[in-house]
Amino acid sequence: MHFSASLLLSSIFSLSLALPSPQSDGPVVPPGRLPVNYNFGMRTLSSGGTKAPSLLKASAPFTIKAYNSESPIHLMDINASYNRFWVGNATNSSCPDDRPADAAPNSPAPCPVGNVTALETTSTGGAHLDSQVIGGQAIYIGPQGQLRFNNARVPIPKEAKKIVFALQPNPIPAPPAIAAFTFSGVGKASGFLACPIPPINPKGPWQVFADLGSVKDSYVPSGDKSDCIGFDALATNYTSPLAAAYEYV
Repeated sequence: MHFSASLLLSSIFSLSLALPSPQSDGPVVPPGRLPVNYNFGMRTLSSGGTKAPSLLKASAPFTIKAYNSESPIHLMDINASYNRFWVGNATNSSCPDDRPADAAPNSPAPCPVGNVTALETTSTGGAHLDSQVIGGQAIYIGPQGQLRFNNARVPIPKEAKKIVFALQPNPIPAPPAIAAFTFSGVGKASGFLACPIPPINPKGPWQVFADLGSVKDSYVPSGDKSDCIGFDALATNYTSPLAAAYEYV
């Protein structure tokens, strides 16, 4: 079963990832990554309702896996595709026609391979994909509970949930996990749901939703919320000199 929200929502700590210095409010941009416009499209609790926790830290890139040891999705990758997140679907990304298709040595402006979904959290409670595209790609929870991401330079919908994303201490022995990717600001919810796409196949795919009480049967692909599998999202380090993708689509 996935672990409790009370344990996940313990005090936020500083991970042993590459974090920005306390004196700097800006993002750390490793070689091969473009700076992200953190103010573009971000909607967090820092501008209304409960304030974002003051100890939030920007993270280095990480990937996420589903954790539910009693389910078929256990330790499967969570990937970005078609502005949504999935378990059992491949990452979908693009590269401009005028740039190399892979990170070739000696290339002046290589595109990442783009077959891995990596993300980062921000010091203001936001989260975004680890992409190179100008403007960045914010992650948010849609009005019906879907975990989604925006296209570059497209604002997050006004109807999106006002939440705070964070990395929390990993409370379970599940190497190579370094933390749990969670959200707060919508009641006590902090975990996720993997909801199957009909016709239901034991191998998926499943669409990712926030595990909110407001998610109705009519919101999930199968029309029955009881088909969904609860899980927690475990973060694992993603180390690369390049962003994981040019743009996720």
